[in-house]
Amino acid sequence: SSLSTGHVNTREPVSASPSARGGPGLQEAWCLQTPLDKLSIWFCSQLTHSDLTHLVQCWNLRQLKSLGLYGTNLTDFSPEPLRALLEAVAPTLQDLCLDNCGKVDSQVEAILPVLSRCHQLRDFTISENHLSVATVEKLLGHTAGLHSLELELYPVPLECYRTHQTVDQERVAPIRAELTGTLRELGQPRTI
Repeated sequence: SSLSTGHVNTREPVSASPSARGGPGLQEAWCLQTPLDKLSIWFCSQLTHSDLTHLVQCWNLRQLKSLGLYGTNLTDFSPEPLRALLEAVAPTLQDLCLDNCGKVDSQVEAILPVLSRCHQLRDFTISENHLSVATVEKLLGHTAGLHSLELELYPVPLECYRTHQTVDQERVAPIRAELTGTLRELGQPRTI
């Protein structure tokens, strides 16, 4: 893990708790006396529901501009801590990466209302998650009002897969057309 002024990057497994001092990663965020503008947690298999709950309580994350949770399996997590964290940083958040987190429809649907209040958001990526066409359509609807968005990456919907890891190209075209139709209805000139 590395730490620099205003940033915490965690790219290795961490054991984090608010009482832990001196170890790598997340506990550094709890100890910092200055506000963070970037928090990246990559491939952290030991992240717990409790860790996310403690992050919500960190005063130094209130000005966060970038939040990355790449490759951190959140499949079995309640959506509440992430929803609360996004709520706390919505006024300042510019970059949100939720790629390859094992997110499922119900977890993403729980954060949709707060996501639509992240008006400074420029980059939003949620690729490599297991989402249905219906949830991707809801995401498109909730991000439609975010006029600062420059980059959006969404997963290939579950309905496009022949097997767990094989995309059926014949299914992609009609689903792409359906999602493009959704964008047209929203009045958004975005590309799928």
